[in-house]
Amino acid sequence: MKYNSVNRLSDFEFHDAWFSLDTFENNCLTVKALCLNIHKDAEQNPYETDMEIANALITFKGFKLQSYEPIRGWKQDENGNRYSDDPQIVLHGEEAYVCFLLQLKEGITVFDLGATDTSVHFIDAISKDPFFTVRFTFESVVIEWDDYKKEAWYTSKQ
Repeated sequence: MKYNSVNRLSDFEFHDAWFSLDTFENNCLTVKALCLNIHKDAEQNPYETDMEIANALITFKGFKLQSYEPIRGWKQDENGNRYSDDPQIVLHGEEAYVCFLLQLKEGITVFDLGATDTSVHFIDAISKDPFFTVRFTFESVVIEWDDYKKEAWYTSKQ
C-alpha cells in the first residue's frame, strides 16, 4: 500500500470508524477500516487538515484480548446519579474472543480506541450488541492505505 503508519495510533481519529474482520490468525488481527481519519500533523498526511482515509487495513501483531464487556442498562435516580441494577458481565479467554470476533464479522462502529495505560488498549463500539468494550494488548500495530477520501467530517464543525 502507498501509505503506512507503524505504532502511531495517536495520529488517527477513530470516532465513528467502521471496522470489519479481515483475518485473525497466529495472534495477528487485521481489520478493514472505513471512515478512519488521520490528523493533519501526521507525517503521512500531505493535506493541511485532518483527512478521511478511503480504505485502510489495521494489523495488530501479537494481539491478545484481555476482556469483552457488554453494556449494562443504566438508570438515573432522583438526584441525577446514574446506576445499574444489571450485573456486570466481563468475559475472558475463548468466550471473549468468540464474542469479539463475531462482532467484527458483523462490522462495528468504533466510538473510541485508546489506552488505559502504556500497554492495555480498549475499543468502545457498537454492533449487533447494543454496546461493548474490549480490552487488549498488542506488540505492534500497522495501519496501511492507498488514498484519501475527503476532509474529516468534524473539520467543518470546528
